[in-house]
Amino acid sequence: MQKDKPVQFPYIFVIILFLLLAIMASSAASFYKYRQLKSDIDEFTIQVKNISKTLITTYADAAELAYATRSTGQLLSLIQESKNIKGIKEVFFVLDNGTIIAHSDKEKANQLKGNIANDEFYYNIDMILYPYTKQSMELFIFDYFVPDLPLPFNTMARKYIQHFLYKDINTNSWLVTKAVYVKGKSIGTINCIIVKTPIYDMMMSYYKELVYVLIIICGAALVFSVCTGIILFIKQKRLLHEVEEFSAPLHGKQQLRSIIKEAIPVKE
Repeated sequence: MQKDKPVQFPYIFVIILFLLLAIMASSAASFYKYRQLKSDIDEFTIQVKNISKTLITTYADAAELAYATRSTGQLLSLIQESKNIKGIKEVFFVLDNGTIIAHSDKEKANQLKGNIANDEFYYNIDMILYPYTKQSMELFIFDYFVPDLPLPFNTMARKYIQHFLYKDINTNSWLVTKAVYVKGKSIGTINCIIVKTPIYDMMMSYYKELVYVLIIICGAALVFSVCTGIILFIKQKRLLHEVEEFSAPLHGKQQLRSIIKEAIPVKE
């Protein structure tokens, strides 16, 4: 009689179960983190714009007073305080020809020789003087690129981030600008450059958290799958053992009947 094959450990079952659990749980965690990150970026952007509106309006009033009184002390004091606000890189007040009246970075103002037109690669004159050109009293916020701040992530990563997460990833700051009026006439603009570094930090933080969560998920899925496989293997062996015990007496009776049949031929 052919001997029964021994029970094999269900490797294929364990692998399939692991893949199903890991993929489903990882997809759910990734989607949750994605929605959470997108929401946080949108919320931060709104907060920046709301805060910048208040700041730039205050700066504009101080700039108007400074120009009218020919005294920039109060304006410079106010601008220097902006250094304590996270994300603000520069604040400067310029006239319609680019002449710097006040700048938060005195050393940089000296390098520019008193006029931002001397570095048009860094200072986008069209954006900076846009409110003056339009003779508008509105506040404008532009996505802005600062050359001395490198863009995070590689080109391929930024392409996907731009498409799925944050469309303005290829600019590293915002330019907040407002016209300064004296006696009802615009004479220049007050400007604030706010970097997007907190957004990049947010992305990196969420990425690290997601990687950590995925490792835990995959580890838990593996442990669960292996344990399930072991339980299934044990049950199969136990079931086979019970079947063998049950079939042993029957097999013995069949052998006995065969011996009796051979010893005492039965007429048909």
